[in-house]
Amino acid sequence: MRRIITLSTILLLVASLQVNAQRYLEEVFNDVTVTEDVLYGVNASVLAYSIFNEAIPVELRMDVYEPEGDTETERPLILYFHTGNFLPHPDNGSPTGLRTDSTAVEICSRFARMGYVVASCDYRLGWNPLAETQDERVFTLINAAYRGVQDSRTAARFFRMEVEENGNPWGIDPDKFVVWGQGTGGYISLATATIDEYSDVLLPKFTTEDAEGNPIPMVIEQINGDVDGTTVGVNPLDQDTLCYPNHVGYNSDFQACVNMGGALGDISWLDAGDGPFISFQTPTDPFAPYESNVLIVPGVNLPVVEVQGAYLVQEACADFGNNDVFSNTNLQDPYTVAADAINDGFDGLYPLIRPEGQEADSAPWEWWDSETNPNHLAGLLTNPDMSAEKGRTFIDTIQFYTAPRLACALNLPNNPCAMGGGPENDDCNFSEDINDLFGGSQDVTNSGGPYTNVDATAEMDIDLGYDCFEDNNNEAPLLNNTVWFSFTGDGETYNIATSNCDDTADFFQEDTQIAIYSGSCSALAPVACNEDIDFEGGDYFSSVTLETEDGVEYFILVDGYDYTAFDEGPATGDFCLEVTNTVVGVSEVNSIGMQLFPNPSDNIVTINADQQIIAIEAYDVTGKVVESFAPQTVQTILNVSEWKSGVYLIQVTTDAGIATQRLIRK
Repeated sequence: MRRIITLSTILLLVASLQVNAQRYLEEVFNDVTVTEDVLYGVNASVLAYSIFNEAIPVELRMDVYEPEGDTETERPLILYFHTGNFLPHPDNGSPTGLRTDSTAVEICSRFARMGYVVASCDYRLGWNPLAETQDERVFTLINAAYRGVQDSRTAARFFRMEVEENGNPWGIDPDKFVVWGQGTGGYISLATATIDEYSDVLLPKFTTEDAEGNPIPMVIEQINGDVDGTTVGVNPLDQDTLCYPNHVGYNSDFQACVNMGGALGDISWLDAGDGPFISFQTPTDPFAPYESNVLIVPGVNLPVVEVQGAYLVQEACADFGNNDVFSNTNLQDPYTVAADAINDGFDGLYPLIRPEGQEADSAPWEWWDSETNPNHLAGLLTNPDMSAEKGRTFIDTIQFYTAPRLACALNLPNNPCAMGGGPENDDCNFSEDINDLFGGSQDVTNSGGPYTNVDATAEMDIDLGYDCFEDNNNEAPLLNNTVWFSFTGDGETYNIATSNCDDTADFFQEDTQIAIYSGSCSALAPVACNEDIDFEGGDYFSSVTLETEDGVEYFILVDGYDYTAFDEGPATGDFCLEVTNTVVGVSEVNSIGMQLFPNPSDNIVTINADQQIIAIEAYDVTGKVVESFAPQTVQTILNVSEWKSGVYLIQVTTDAGIATQRLIRK
């Protein structure tokens, strides 16, 4: 059935009404539609083998999250796999292990509100962590992971089958799939993204011996089915079916992988061309090594098998160039800066360092109901300060570190990565070639003559003035493919924004784009562009972020259709272009005791900190500073009554450090 989740604490405007919203980089929808218990396949489970002496076919189900009211019909898809130690909750001894865990619901909802379709997927469980021999523990674990890979790829094929056979009811783009795993699900996501063929699992550590000492693979394709789950697998000893094919003939691939606290069964699985990968992990995680170590069964300390963690995964990605797409971003948001300070230069890796006394906090993003969860006390052993506030703070980090990188990996609108391959232009007037890109028919014009060359480090408004919009005796003035100015980059990040600078312009224009090109006259390349936006007069604002390269010339253009005057008369007023040095991002974990309330607010917000507040800066989602002051007190107030509705980032600095929290302006 479908249900609507209305998050009363998230009072964002609908995307079509937001003036600052950037789909896939922030939450632009109010509500999420969740379709529960969607059947995506049927396959053999060994979970009840001790009872039935055979594998039993089970239904594979998921909950699908979509942005409520979205009109986009080709959206990227995230398949999310929860944690749980490959055992059912609550028998797994953990407070988590369901597709409806708090963390799973929170992350799926957030990314759906950002414009994604997200499916929280169940998968087949079952292994024996208490087996008498290490070989048996390894055997049951590698088979559980293998089934998880089959199930994740079955889910991918299900959605592609829906596109081809059922008219794409989920509105997804079949070429933009992400596999995302949390904890045990992280083992699945990493294996899914790296195992290319059955031979990958034919390793000595996944091999046992028969009575005569002959090597026997722990996973046998004819018995377990192929790694995609598209062939029948039958045990020849008892004819027990261990794999049933689902959605055969459709593609099983993913275009990006996110791992939260999982590890890779063997680093040899990762090859050039896999990925990109994004990983979050506590380096002191007792359940998954940050680098390489033997897994230990919690509680009884039984060894299982050596695996490789997030650090080695991301190191291999760097060596192979699998994450090179991230190198084009030049992101300088607080999350990126915090990660880069401790990830040894491996973009895509975010080590979550826990404080002294909480080194075993392996999943700080988790929380649960302490009153009803039967494994509450067990969970506190590794998450002693568990709370919804703590979990959501860590998910802030996960969300806003992941979002721009996924946008780059999938080449989504608003992504901050450089996009190569532009037009060639030999005469430097930008006319025919730029028009070809925009599909326009007008010659490119300059604002009042030659380009205006500006210093990229300056914060400035360029006022085109009334004459730029003179309406020619009530005929619609034009602003088609207009070069507004050019400047030379310096390696910094800038926000390029258009606005009705004095709120007096009496005109509107449909389907406007800001487009930015770089290079020389002979080789121009588009490097940033915002989505088409409809607007009319008033406080219109549209922006795009540009990460510049030192010494590269950039040309800023605006493309659109004719300006049309209102009935009252000709178009009047000023229209501005602003270049602003940008700092984008939200909080790392709040380490200075920062409190911000009420949130959401439309009036006065109180800010508290444990120590004297040295400085407060408020940013909009484009990175533009909207408020800055130095209260020199432990408590202060912020008046947001004049701010536009939307999401803002409040950064507080004390002697103890810096913390940033999201503020929703109603």
